[in-house]
Amino acid sequence: MRLDSFVGNRKIIDRLRTKLREGRFPHGLIFSGPEGVGKHTCALLVAKALNCRNSATSDDFCDDCPSCRKVDSGTHPDVVTISVEDDATQIKIAQIRHLLGLLELQPLEGRNKVFIIDPADSLNAEAANALLKGLEEPPENSFFILITVNVHELLLTVRSRCQVYHFTPLTLDEIRQHGITDELSVRWSQGSIGRARGLDIERLKGEREVVLDFLETVVGAKEEQFQDLLGASAELGRAKQEFESRMAILAVLIADLLYVKEATPHKFVNIDLRDRLEVLSKRISLDRLLKMADFLRFIESSLKTHVNRQMLTDVLAVTGNETTAALL
Repeated sequence: MRLDSFVGNRKIIDRLRTKLREGRFPHGLIFSGPEGVGKHTCALLVAKALNCRNSATSDDFCDDCPSCRKVDSGTHPDVVTISVEDDATQIKIAQIRHLLGLLELQPLEGRNKVFIIDPADSLNAEAANALLKGLEEPPENSFFILITVNVHELLLTVRSRCQVYHFTPLTLDEIRQHGITDELSVRWSQGSIGRARGLDIERLKGEREVVLDFLETVVGAKEEQFQDLLGASAELGRAKQEFESRMAILAVLIADLLYVKEATPHKFVNIDLRDRLEVLSKRISLDRLLKMADFLRFIESSLKTHVNRQMLTDVLAVTGNETTAALL
């Protein structure tokens, strides 16, 4: 892959190429944005451009020389990736101290040393503070690329020493350009090519059916069917590992119902369920949908603490039911 062939976030690529071409490439960069939108891939492309010896221009690379091939295989001695070690939850200060030791050395094979820290928001406090030493006065031939989902998770002192590039989700057409041909996978990608490639579409459909059954029961249950409503809630709430993913699926289904009411079908994700969701949308009011969406956001924030998931699901079920909502 050459820089010209990078799909998505073209303005970022153009800015990086300009800085490479003008010889004023920043020694500290932060690539921030959702998972799977190409941040790490872009960092490797930059590492190639900074070390390729065969490129006819300074803002690209040949993608064929030994240097480029070693970056691709992860064996280039001057391109170092720092990540969370096995059986650890954070990037430790010892890893950053090792990196700082490499700063003192000249490149072994390439023209520049490139240090990629991914995910940078996993730096513990000691490691992040130690990294400041390298960011403050880096050698001319050393470059840092920090990759994070949320730049605000990094220390302000780290952010202030780097140029920040905000990556955005890919469009549906850009996902298709990556060779994703299944339209449901394209739409469920949420702009992430990594998510699109890793999606188990059959498993998704199975989980989605469970969630849609819950939603249909919530919408249709009458007062005398209150026990059925709680039964559907129990089916959804008893899930352990699947609970968060089912809440995420429910959020997408509710969004699709809102798109039906707004007459914006081009935004639809579950295109294979359009007829079923159009019928469902006629049975639930806009107000109920919005209240469910609000409560889903509350559930998402609550999952970071120890909460009674079944109780949350029960309240969600009652929130979405016209008959029993008055009980809240």
